[in-house]
Amino acid sequence: MKRIVQAALVAMLGAFLLYGTGEGAALEEGRNAHGGEAVTLTWFVAEEGYAKIWNPEKNLADAKVLENTGVNLEMKSGDLTDLDALIATDSLPDLITVEAGAAERILMENVGMAVPLDELFAEYAPDVNIPASMKEWYRNADGNWYAIASYYYGPERVNPQYGGYLGTHNNNYVRSDLLKKTGVPMEDLRSKEGLLKALRAAKGLSYEKQQVIPFSGWWTQNLAEQFGMEVEDKEGGFLSKYRQPEWLEALQFGNQLYREGLMLPEEFTESLSQRRKQVQSGRIFFCVGYSNVQEAKDILSSNDREAQMMYVGQVRGDGGKTPNLKSVSSGGWTATLVYAGTQHKKEIAEFISYMTREEATLDAAPSIGTGTYDIVGDGYVLRDSVRQEFEEDYQKAAEKYYLNLEFFVDWTVVQKYQPPAERRDFQEQYKGCRIYDSKATDAAASVGMDSEMQKVRDRIEGFYAGEEIGILTSGSAEECAQRYQEAIARMEEMGLKELEAYERKQYRAAKEKIR
Repeated sequence: MKRIVQAALVAMLGAFLLYGTGEGAALEEGRNAHGGEAVTLTWFVAEEGYAKIWNPEKNLADAKVLENTGVNLEMKSGDLTDLDALIATDSLPDLITVEAGAAERILMENVGMAVPLDELFAEYAPDVNIPASMKEWYRNADGNWYAIASYYYGPERVNPQYGGYLGTHNNNYVRSDLLKKTGVPMEDLRSKEGLLKALRAAKGLSYEKQQVIPFSGWWTQNLAEQFGMEVEDKEGGFLSKYRQPEWLEALQFGNQLYREGLMLPEEFTESLSQRRKQVQSGRIFFCVGYSNVQEAKDILSSNDREAQMMYVGQVRGDGGKTPNLKSVSSGGWTATLVYAGTQHKKEIAEFISYMTREEATLDAAPSIGTGTYDIVGDGYVLRDSVRQEFEEDYQKAAEKYYLNLEFFVDWTVVQKYQPPAERRDFQEQYKGCRIYDSKATDAAASVGMDSEMQKVRDRIEGFYAGEEIGILTSGSAEECAQRYQEAIARMEEMGLKELEAYERKQYRAAKEKIR
């Protein structure tokens, strides 16, 4: 398999700068707190746009990691094509981070390019703080565990005793200062009629000489879930999202937004980074999805204290069903592997052991940071001086305190130390909602190394992505429904029923695995 991959990918090398197998693992001179030499570990992150500049002299988080581990980091990033090139030439760095579900992860495990972690930690760092359920969820068919996931939620910690709980990114946000101008109460935004009323009123508003965009962040699945879309039938079998009545209801609602000019054509072409910039600039009135607002809302409020993007809950559908929201990716966001050819197994094991400690996890959490908080009672409390720094200049404070290295973060640790008021806010926010664990549904969508099923999925999803734009931009609700039905019929011709059968099988196997 390795030879096949090398032959297939070598043409993609081009001028890509590869790590030298010796040079990339060389020791870097420098004293650390323990009086020895600092070791430089090379690390490739397959996330386009990710940028981490290691600077212990200016960044408090980097300095603390160096002091406690004796490790410097040489970070590089790129897309999966760049990672494929490294795999094809067996030129991987010490650490590799990739999206948890990427085929490249499975490939590296299967061809002997990753270190079995049970053995690594047993020899060098038996106190590593990683949930046993994560090891089993990621255990390869060969019996070995190779991948460490970020933001993994396991049953050992998702319980009242430990303090962890499932959250979701399927949230809605509104500019509270602009909402006041519409005269619509915030609680009205939890119904389609109330939201439409507010969006129509926001259509004529402006902010800093910019016309306000009423609605942004469209993703059909988010709205369908808010309307109560189920993922299982009564027997516990997996349900295809495309066929659920709430999916069509969401499409027709989006179509109405578009026909009334409340959702603009740019919504279908805008990238995530572009949308975040729109939020940051203050143009967006109502936005769906935490990932769209994330740091952008904080940057906006640091520039204008009145411009607050506030959590507003979810919209109920026509049937009044309870919102059924997919949790954050509980199986993890990224997976990090250790290269089998590394010369620094001991240093890597000890580095990871440190990074998985509870204190280091709080330090690495993007909403907390290093040197920003005190532990008071059972929870962390951000220092007033730090809050002021972030309010005055968010980006400058982030560069000072944030590690920007979340690949070992376990958010249930953060939840364990969450101030009581924040925990109460969470419980209040999701009162009346259900949040389901995403592991099995994510597994249903994964085809692993099944290349034939991958072709079927790619063909269907590629077709639907193009068709959905036409559905959402239909001239009437009737045309919207008709185009939806035509799309489903065409998808069936392309193998939708076969894909659904495969998804049910994957879902069932995943549920057995996490029992």
